[in-house]
This record gives sequence, structure tokens and C-alpha cells, in this order.
Amino acid sequence: MDASNQKVHLTCAEISNLWDTYINDSVVISILTHFLERVDDLEVKPLLEFTIEVADSHLKEIGMIYEQEGIARPEGFPVEKHVNLSAPRLFSDIFYMEYMQHMSKFGLTSHSSAIATSSRDDIRALFEKFHSQATELNREITTLMKRKGVYIRPPYMNYPKKVDFVDKQYFLTGWFGKKRPLLGNEVNHLYLTSLHNELGKSTLLGFAQVAQDHDLKTYFYSGVQLCDKILRETHHVLMESNVPNSMTWDSIVSDSNDPPYSDQLMLFVVSILSQLGVAAYGFALSLSMRRDVGALYSGFILRALTYSEDGAQMIIERGWLEQPPMFVDREKLIKGE
Repeated sequence: MDASNQKVHLTCAEISNLWDTYINDSVVISILTHFLERVDDLEVKPLLEFTIEVADSHLKEIGMIYEQEGIARPEGFPVEKHVNLSAPRLFSDIFYMEYMQHMSKFGLTSHSSAIATSSRDDIRALFEKFHSQATELNREITTLMKRKGVYIRPPYMNYPKKVDFVDKQYFLTGWFGKKRPLLGNEVNHLYLTSLHNELGKSTLLGFAQVAQDHDLKTYFYSGVQLCDKILRETHHVLMESNVPNSMTWDSIVSDSNDPPYSDQLMLFVVSILSQLGVAAYGFALSLSMRRDVGALYSGFILRALTYSEDGAQMIIERGWLEQPPMFVDREKLIKGE
């Protein structure tokens, strides 16, 4: 047992988790601040305010830890630098709800990981608190979407009536010959893949409209085409098993070409979505027992990694990448560089 948390240095996991949370929450504040300026639905507005308030409290709490530990505070994405509050609406209120729901799910996953990898009691308690807040937001936004009739459920399936065991090899096949029906888990992750790419497509389409840098416009629109291709392939597999595709909501991107956000912020948001996609595809791959479905996710991972790397190169070329916490380069120290 540690005699005192105050005398124990933060581990690499704790430093990295705190840094990631700080950066991501600063992004949330900037994105949602413009949402708040343009929201019409009086039931959505309090959830935007709550989310911004929670994210801002995270920055303050993590900032206090940085001060106590003598760690430099990241710059992140301050509103005054990256948000044009006078720009017209780019997305609909339905998109605002979908975006908050997606980010709350990301918060649940990331905070769970941070709890599991934190050693100091105070850091564990902090992330347990963050996880509880993400749970509350996810519950509230999901309840609101259900009430408004815009919540998209995973497909229903028949209840299993008896215990059965697999006795044929075709359970694993998928490229040739007879294909078994999809498992509930496989359908669930294909459905989640569809939702993730629908949100990504809408985000990229809006950003492509308003980006000031021509290269970024091209990059964002290529992402729209990538999402379209993944959606077509996902829907094809679902249709083969007579499973309905995920529903989508049209007209969630306006016709505005006045940017509400800086190019730097939009590129970083796309980078986050790409990374989330890779993680989601990897998890889905690990649970997919039909070989053709596993191969599908392998292809998605490769495409998403390539797209993400192209975006990272653009961020670095423009001098926009704030360096994450990194171990000391001992070789440079030895050479006196």
C-alpha cells in the first residue's frame, strides 16, 4: 500500500490518461459551445449545458493535479481561438443529440480504461467520478432520444428457446458455400459500425463544406466516400442474413459554408473519429466468428488506419500537433543534443 498518494509519482498510464482526457474535453467544450449557440430544441439545450459544464470541471480538476505535480498544462482547443460563435448552424438538433450520445459512449470506454490502469487512489477516484458523469449523460441523452422518436435501436432477434451446441465446421466459414446466419453479437457490431459511419459521414460532409484549406476540403470529402463504402459493405452483409439496416435521419447537415470551427479543430475531431473507428473495428473483429465478417473488419481497419495516418501527416505538416507525454530520449541526452 502507498503510505501517501502525495509522495507517489504519477505513472505513464496516469499521465497519459489525464492528458488525453484534458485534450478531448477541451474539444468537447469548443464543439458543443457552437451547438449551444444554435440549438432550437429547449430539451436538448440543458444537456448541452450540462455536458459543457462537466467537461469544464474536468479541465479544472486535471489542471489542479498538473499544478500540484509540476506538469505543464496542455493548450488544448480554447473556444476563443477555435470557435466562431457568429457562424450559422452547420448541423441539426438531431445531430447534436447523436454527437453527444456518441461522445458519452467514448467517455464510458475511455474512463473505464483509465480506472483499470490507475495506481494512485486519488486518480482512480477522479476517473470513477468522470465515468459516473458519462453514465449520467448517456442515460439522459438516450432517454431524450427515445422520447423524441429518434433513438435507433439495434435489430431485434428471436429469443433462444433451448441450449444448442455447434457441430458443423460451416459455423466458421463465410467465403464459399453455405453461410450460417449472423450471430447476435455480429449483428450488433455491424449495426454499431453503421451508426459510427453515419455520424462520421455527416461530420465530414459538414466540415468539407466549411473548411478554408482546400487540401482539408479534399481530405474531408474523401472521408465521406470512405464512410459510404463501409456503409455499403456493412449493409450488404446484413441484407444477406435478412437483417434490416440501421435507420438514418436525413437533412442533418445545413447548406452553410461559413466555418463555425477552425480547420485545426475540425481536423483533430476527424482524427478522433478515425481512431475510435479503428478501436471499434478491432473489437468487432475479435468477436466475429464468421471468417468473411472478420475479413471485412480487417479491411475496415486498414482503410481507417490509412485515412487516419494521412490526417496525422496533415496535422504535423501544419504544426498543429501538440505533443503527447513522451519518455525522455536518453540517446539525445547522452549525445548532449
